[in-house]
This record gives sequence, C-alpha cells and structure tokens, in this order.
Amino acid sequence: MKACILTVVHVHNDNRIFYKQLPALLEAGYQITYVVPCPAELKMDSRVELIPLPQIPRWRRFQNWGKALAAALRSGADIFHFHDPELIPVGLVLRALTRRPVIYDVHENNPQVVLRRLWIPRLLRVPAAKGMALLEWLACRFLDGIVVANPPTAERIYRFARRAVQVANYVELAHFDTPPQTPSLAQPDGPSFIYSGSLSTQRGVLDCLQAFELLNRPDARLTLVGPLDDADPSMADLPRRLPPRVRLLPPQPFANIPPLLRSSLAGLVTLHPTPNYLEIIPTKLLEYMAAAIPVIAYDLPLVRPIVKQSKCGILIEPQDVRAMAEAMAYILDHPEDAKEMGRRGREAVEEKFCWESEKRKLLALYQGLLSPRRGL
Repeated sequence: MKACILTVVHVHNDNRIFYKQLPALLEAGYQITYVVPCPAELKMDSRVELIPLPQIPRWRRFQNWGKALAAALRSGADIFHFHDPELIPVGLVLRALTRRPVIYDVHENNPQVVLRRLWIPRLLRVPAAKGMALLEWLACRFLDGIVVANPPTAERIYRFARRAVQVANYVELAHFDTPPQTPSLAQPDGPSFIYSGSLSTQRGVLDCLQAFELLNRPDARLTLVGPLDDADPSMADLPRRLPPRVRLLPPQPFANIPPLLRSSLAGLVTLHPTPNYLEIIPTKLLEYMAAAIPVIAYDLPLVRPIVKQSKCGILIEPQDVRAMAEAMAYILDHPEDAKEMGRRGREAVEEKFCWESEKRKLLALYQGLLSPRRGL
C-alpha cells in the first residue's frame, strides 16, 4: 500500500513526522510519497519519493496549497496523511476527488495557537481562531481519521471525529542508545545546562538567561540549541545579547541531539503557562529523560505528574527565575543526586513513554482505514 504524507508548515526533518512516523510506516512495508518544503537536492531514504515544495515565508505558505494538492493527486496513494490545519481544505478536496482515506494529524491546540500568533493583527486573532475551530470541526466530520498528539486535544477532538486516535510524541529510545555518527557538540570546557527546542519568549528562553545570570557560578555554562522564533521580536537580537559562558547553537540534525543531551548537566523545560502549553507534554522533557539527565521544569499540569512520579528532576513555579537559579545550583552541588534523577527519568521513559506503543496505534489506524480497500 502507498501512503502520501503532506505538510506545508513543518521542516522536512520534523521530529514527529520524519523520525517517528515515516520510519514506522516504512518498517510496516508502506511505500511513501513525502510532500514537504525542502531543498530540491535533499537526499532521502530510497524508499521515499520526495516531492519538494518551495521554502517560502510564513505569510506566503498558501501558495504551496495547490502544489501540495497536485502532488498528492499524482502520487496515486491509497491513503493520505497531512499535518497542518492549513491543509484541511486540501484534505477535504482529496477525500472528495479520490474517495480514499484521509488522515489529519493534530499536533497541538490550533485555535489557541492562532490566538497567540504575534504576526496576526490583534483584531483578527479571535475571528481567525474561530475559523480554525470551524475548519477542524469539518475535518472531524468529513475526514476518515484524526490523529492527536496530547490528551486535552484528544478530549476536544473526540467529541466530533468519526475515527480518532491519540498517538503521543513519545521517545524512540533507539535514537538515544546508538553511538553518535557526527562530531560531538559537547562543551569543550565542561558540561552545561541545556535548553533544546524553538527559542522564544513564551518558551522561556529569556527566563533561562536571567536565571543563569542570577546563578553567577564560574563552573556553570548554558547551551541553547534550536531555531529562533522569527515572529518574536525579542529573539531578533538574542545572539548579540548572550552573556559569557552561554553558547547558541543553530538547529541541529536530530542525530546530533542525543549525544549533546547526554553530555549536559540538566535539561530546562520552561514553557510559559499559556493555554496551548497547558495542554501538551513537552517533547523535550521526554528527550531529556531518555538521555538520562535530570530536568528543571516549570510546574505545568501535564509536566507535574511525570516529574513527580518518576522523581526525575526539580519542579519550579513558572517564570520564577530565582527558583530556577537555585535548582541549577542544586544540580551543580549534588552530582550524585542529579545522576540518580537522570537514571530514574530514563527508567520512566523505558516503562511508560517510549514510541513503540504509539507506533502500534498509528499502524492500527492505517490498517483499519485500508482494510476495506484490500477487500475490493
């Protein structure tokens, strides 16, 4: 069977799509057409037919909708799976024209995301959020399957969807167990605290910097790795404002991330308590745990039970930079305790938060949607 995976928003090596779902489908024997914005010369697995879309700014992404639809129709796929709310109209057209199963993958609470998009004029955000909610209702009513990444979104989607399944962004442990294939990015003059992920004010990057300055320890370092949020004005001049012993790494191939995490003192999970972030389990939290390092995390509803039950780190009140500095000091001064936190976090991932169980749910959805076609 042939699957067509589409996105006009995510990078080609998006963690959920590229490192989890595509390998799961290939392992199950699917042929894949991957429609994604990327360089035309990008090399992929030989089993994947890559259809590159132009890499264009956020406000012009609509120009790729027609290209994505045309590529999907040409693919001759038996099933279509798209990852962006912007592509819901494309998914509905695909369903009408091909009569083949179409899956919409909901990565986050998209109406809430729209409300905090700084690049959308303030007066348009509420109407845009209501429009997004309507689009998702149409997807739930008329598409064949909905995949959701987190429990609160699942509760909202399940009320409307014909067929929905939660496939969480849990960790593929194999990525954290294999030796690195690339040169180490470890800090040459000693381990550091690390923040890994998109860099923005609402994700707490400025909090991390303030806490690190309060810490004021010559034996401490901080590493920030990930893309700067181009919609956040505070990130525009961040590279020029970094204090000593803080380094900023650009976005890395995922293969570089596990060894970088393993060489760190602790991972920082500092999402602000905005409506959207209150509804997710941060992927970075589980990746830090898989790398067997302790976490310093803001006390959010879906973060709290994981950290408390596994005893894998220190919870602090959101945006309390003094408490974050004190937690950093504790990690520095109690290395054996920090090591035990990391060990317990790794055990929790192995027992409860590994990708293997989620992969089976995704493949079961595909099989259920395609089984009627196999009988034709």
